[in-house]
This record gives sequence, C-alpha cells and structure tokens, in this order.
Amino acid sequence: MMDENFLLTTPLARELYHECAAGLPLIDYHNHLSIREITGSKQFEDPTELWIRSDPYKHRAMRICGIDERRITGDAPPYEKFLAWSATLPKLIGNPLYHWSMLELKRVFDIETPLTPDSAGKVWEEMSRNLATPEFRADRLFARFNVTWAAPCAALTEDLAPFKGAQGRVVPSLRADDLLTPSAELLKKLEQSSGKAITDLAGYHHAIARRLAEFHRAGCRIADHALDNGFSYRPDDGRNAERFQSLLRNGRLEPEDRRSLVSAVLRLLGDEYAGRNWLLLLHIGAERHTSTRLRRIAGPAGGYAGIGRSCDISALTALLDDLEQAPAGLPRTVLFTLNPVDHAAFAVLSGAYPGDGVSGKIQLGPAWWYCDHPAGMRDALEATAAYGVLSNFLGMTTDSRSLLSLVRHEYFRRVLCAWLGEKAERGEIPCARQDLEELVRAICWGNANALFREGRADG
Repeated sequence: MMDENFLLTTPLARELYHECAAGLPLIDYHNHLSIREITGSKQFEDPTELWIRSDPYKHRAMRICGIDERRITGDAPPYEKFLAWSATLPKLIGNPLYHWSMLELKRVFDIETPLTPDSAGKVWEEMSRNLATPEFRADRLFARFNVTWAAPCAALTEDLAPFKGAQGRVVPSLRADDLLTPSAELLKKLEQSSGKAITDLAGYHHAIARRLAEFHRAGCRIADHALDNGFSYRPDDGRNAERFQSLLRNGRLEPEDRRSLVSAVLRLLGDEYAGRNWLLLLHIGAERHTSTRLRRIAGPAGGYAGIGRSCDISALTALLDDLEQAPAGLPRTVLFTLNPVDHAAFAVLSGAYPGDGVSGKIQLGPAWWYCDHPAGMRDALEATAAYGVLSNFLGMTTDSRSLLSLVRHEYFRRVLCAWLGEKAERGEIPCARQDLEELVRAICWGNANALFREGRADG
C-alpha cells in the first residue's frame, strides 16, 4: 500500500509529486515541538517516548478503542504502552492515523512491516536499535526532514535563549491565549520578564509591547490565538480600563465583562502584530471543555476536544473590521476552522479585507486537526480555489507536538498532487505541466518561504 505512488491516482499526479513536490524543503510555520529537543542533542529513551508519549492523536484513538488510561498516559511501562498502540493501529483503517503511522515507520526507520500485536516485538527492537545511535537524536531527526524554517509556539513570558542557537532556522511563534484575561501568576511573570510594573491596562499594554519587541528580535513573525466555540466579540465601550482594574483587584470578571476585555486585548494585540508585520493565526471552533475527567488526567491538550458549532461570522468580521481600522491596520491573517462547515465562509473572507498591494492578506488555512485527512484537505483546497485564490495559499503546517508528524507534509503534498491531477484529467483545470508545477511549488513551499523571508528582512 505504501509504495512510491501512494495516494497518487493519475499519471500527472505522480509526475507532479515525484518531479516537483517531493524534493521541496519544508516550512512548518506553526507547531508545538520542543525547541530544546529539536535544537539540542536529546537521545530518546525508547520508541514510546518518541512516537507515542507526545501525540494526543494517538492517545485519542487508543481511548476510542478501549485502551485503559494507564496504558496511554498513565504509569504503565513504555513497552506496555507500545503494545497497546500496536493493538490499536490495525483497527484504524480509514483514519489518517493509519497512514501517518505507516509513513512515520517507513520514512524515519525504514520499517515496512505493518505494526500489529504479532509484529510489535520485532518493530520495538528495530526502533530501539536505531534510537540508540547518534543519527536518531532529536536534532538530527529534525534535520532529516529538510526543514528550512520552523516556528514552535512559545508563551510571551517564556525564556527565548534556546532559540538563539538555531541561526534563524527555528524561531518562536507567539502563543498568546493566556494574555486575553491574564492571571495573577501571568502578570507577575510578565512584570519580571518585561521589567515593567503593571498597575493598569496601559501598563499591561506597555509590558506586552516590550516583550513583543524581544520576540521580534528573536525572529518571531507569527502570533496565534484560539477563538474557541462560542467566541463572541464586543466593540469598545470605553470601560475596559475599569474592567482591567477589576480583574487586578478580584482576579476574575463577570462573563460579559470578560468578553469585553478579551475583545479589547485582541484589538491591542492585533495592532501590535500589524505594526511589526507579523502573521496572525486564528484557530477557530474547538470545543475544549468536554470531559472533566480527562482534563484532570491528561491536561488541557489531551486529545479529547470536540468540534464546536459553526462560527459566528458576524463576531469574526467585527473583530477583523475593527483591526482593519486600527492605527497599524489589519495584520496578515490565516483562518483555521475545526468545523469544516466554515471552509467556504472563511475562504470568502479573503475578498472582504484585501490589503492594498498585498496578495493573500486574509486566507483560509490548511485543513486543521480533525479535518487533517484527505477528504478534509480536498474540501479546504476546493473552498480556497472556488471562493479565494489558490495560488496564494500558504500551504501545510503540522500544528503538532510530535516530531515525527513532519511526515504529514509529504501526506499533504501527495493529496494536493492527486487532487490537481484528477481535476486536470477531468478537464476542470488546465493540464499544462509547467503551470501546475508552479502552483505546486508555490503552495508547498514558495508562498511560505517568500512571506517569512520578507518578514525576517524587516527585523
């Protein structure tokens, strides 16, 4: 199944992939990889540490298949967890995890044996033997993927020292959700890291701006915010300084006041991002509050979130409209949706807030999270092509905590080439090889490379 033409359904698709897409470098502009691992010399202790421990996608599938939590995130020995995963994987036919896992074994370990309970011992031994060698240190594994630019997430108060040795190839991407209604602990850390006392909303803004300047000097050009299920937006009513003082005094706000303050902080952050020519990523529609039990066990990113209802487009457009009218204007923005119902609506917004002389100022992002499978990727490509401009598409990023998930760039490239090949075969798009190769290069690497190269040039 995993031969060289995996997923490539037409002769043209095979030509586009093998002769164009396959050899392009990777740009992974949003992920949750450990900067200390991918720039250091970490040697993984065993296959479970590398392959299973940091991957909530696998954890979720194991839970669905009835594996007890002790053998997923609990205190079971690593080999027992590996056996639990080996019993799960054969059941995942039709789920992208089946393909991803086979690709991870084949591309990284050159293992073509399907992982099953019967083969688990042999696969474990072969993976373990490789992981004991220097070639399988975290930094060398990362280098194997030919990543020319990557942006792991970092909080505003995080130490940026680990990024300094990456020579601009790995830079921070600001994960800024905790800034919207800051806790007392965050405010204390921000005062320490910025050197600025925070006694009011203006002081908070000043402290944030100081740290953003440090992030910019470290190469950061991206900020990410999650607008989860039920996001609503409130315009400025002149009372947000008062609300911030109430938050400082009491440590909490009433729901309506909280929504107003969140909206205010989003506006000031958006203006800061635009002024620095940063890219804003908005991840929209996750329902993160599902199982209280799993949140206690596995933490807030444990793989148990749900898909929320369709986005309140009026709330999103009100936010974008206010940002567009701010002093620095609207930053470049990529809209990710967890609910595939929103693909078309978000793609249409690329024409609602164009930048004068800027291509692709607002665009639909790649298929995200639960949509990150062939059907979801094709749906996002169709929406971008039909309602926006496909040649502006920024392309794939993993948004993953697992180092081996970088194989998903190959997965996306195969799906893209298959989709283009099929449309050309049906006569829906021109089949001129040169034109399609230019499109593939732009989507898989060129657009992201140009954007982030230009972004670095201003710093």
